[in-house]
Amino acid sequence: MPNQRKSDKSFNVYDDIREKLVKKGISRDEIVFIHEANTEEKRAKLFEKMRSGEVRVLLGSTEKMGTGVNVQKRLIALHDLDAPWRPSEVGQTLRTLAR
Repeated sequence: MPNQRKSDKSFNVYDDIREKLVKKGISRDEIVFIHEANTEEKRAKLFEKMRSGEVRVLLGSTEKMGTGVNVQKRLIALHDLDAPWRPSEVGQTLRTLAR
């Protein structure tokens, strides 16, 4: 499988998840990593693509996505690989899903 390992041969969970989703039929263009949006302008464009449905899957760490990422308009599921323990890290998403 391409892109599962970094150049130093270490495992990359983001690439692994993306490859598994692509195999399940999701277009590679619809899967984005939050760390690719490395400026405020890019983040704003990415969040708009999430809200419009152009991007279906957004992968990122709790640190990068835990606060201030309001893209849950079409949110169906949230999966934490390393569940946060502070309420501020999951509060908005849990409130949204509870509606």
